[in-house]
Amino acid sequence: MPLFTFYPCRPDGSSTAFETFEHEDDAHALARAGRVLSEHDSAVEVVVWQGERQVGAVGRLDTAC
Repeated sequence: MPLFTFYPCRPDGSSTAFETFEHEDDAHALARAGRVLSEHDSAVEVVVWQGERQVGAVGRLDTAC
């Protein structure tokens, strides 16, 4: 299974952490991004990468990064 990296980003765009998980595909990885976001209170979005390819980002509805 492909390995995806998740970067929780603060409002200024910085990220002080990352998490990695294996998932079947992009859709499953983006669903995980929502869960990662809920675990990081200071983050406004989670950006997801698979290697050098940016898969996408999941953000909070009430803020913008």
